[in-house]
Amino acid sequence: MSDAEAVRAFRMAAHREGEVEPRLVAMRDFLAHASDAELRRNRALIESQIEAVATRQPETAARMLADVLARDPYGPYPRAVDAVLRWWAIQPVHPTEGFADTWNVLDHALSEGGRPLERALLDVFDGIDPRAPVRHWRVAATRRVLERLEERFEQPSRHPDHDLWRLLPLLAPAGAPTARGDWVCVMGDRAAARGDEREARTCYRLAFEQGCAAAAPRLAHRLAIEGHRELVGGDAVRAVRFLYEAAMLDPAYAEYRELHAAAMAVRDGRPAGGSRAGVAAGLVGDAADLLDRGHDVAAVRLLRRGLERVDADPGGWAVRLLLGVLDGDDALVVHGARELVERHGPAWVRRTPVGAALVLNRVTRADPALAAVLVENLPPEVRSGTLARAVSTAAAYRMLAAGVRALGAGKPDLARARAERAERLLGDDDTR
Repeated sequence: MSDAEAVRAFRMAAHREGEVEPRLVAMRDFLAHASDAELRRNRALIESQIEAVATRQPETAARMLADVLARDPYGPYPRAVDAVLRWWAIQPVHPTEGFADTWNVLDHALSEGGRPLERALLDVFDGIDPRAPVRHWRVAATRRVLERLEERFEQPSRHPDHDLWRLLPLLAPAGAPTARGDWVCVMGDRAAARGDEREARTCYRLAFEQGCAAAAPRLAHRLAIEGHRELVGGDAVRAVRFLYEAAMLDPAYAEYRELHAAAMAVRDGRPAGGSRAGVAAGLVGDAADLLDRGHDVAAVRLLRRGLERVDADPGGWAVRLLLGVLDGDDALVVHGARELVERHGPAWVRRTPVGAALVLNRVTRADPALAAVLVENLPPEVRSGTLARAVSTAAAYRMLAAGVRALGAGKPDLARARAERAERLLGDDDTR
């Protein structure tokens, strides 16, 4: 195909309303055969074609744009870039599948110009209705920005002015963090999930310093695990330092104070006071490490061996709860959950070493009365949620059934008490 033929075919395709494939084929033929001079002369037409395709297939338009910029890297195509990004966010054909590929295509295509992808996204999001981008796209974009921060910087939280950090609150879906400290805490969670304990501690510490309250117990937990490792490894001086900070960060958590006291006793050559202080906290920490590495059977074996040693330990409930969940022993879960809510009341959700939803599910199955107590001790914003309502309803009906059995066994007072409790739970559910 000659230069003139490529130009003529491209211009003819531009007049075919609503059809994407002919425009795409004509664009590729044009880019393959047109001279540099013809390319420069037709920049406005090229841009309009990319804009037209973007309204229907933004991911396809992204690849068209990449092809154009590969041939004409310094050509000014700002309207095409903005159209691709805007329509990709508002009506993506595939909001999650293939998202990373499209992101990478655009990131590479825009890297040579004066407006890289993150800067272009900032410009586009500054001018569109914040309600317009679809949620799935927002979630995928937020995840990608976090990944890019982790790829680009050894310590992303040390670069607060980078455009990627500025993008996070703009791209994130409703309900996501808004403050910088909260995002640093999220990065700490991501580091912890991939086993990078040092980066997790760094992020949690920075998040706490930037005012994120949720970072304090996370950092305390990591420091307590590290302190226990040092204590077991024979370095009581370092153990005391880690455990002291853990106890200061989360003063309501008695196990940290007890483990700190035990470490000081070892450091000073004194016998540890009380009943083997901190044994439970250490067991849970070691089991968590094994679970993080995928050694589930070893974690169960460790907890079983340590179960008798924590009978008198104030933190023994955590061992029973974790072992019960891992071993499928609902009775052990109930035992641990009862101690947990008795010791910590409404704070039980934050103290549990396993997910609150999992605890509620197991306890509802085995002891609906205790499930009701756990629900009543949930924070108000959690208690009004779908999960809590479902647990309340399930617990209520199980208690009604137990009341019927009690009545049949000649225990009317017990039957009445259970019926009243069930009615309260169902009544609470109706008012939400």
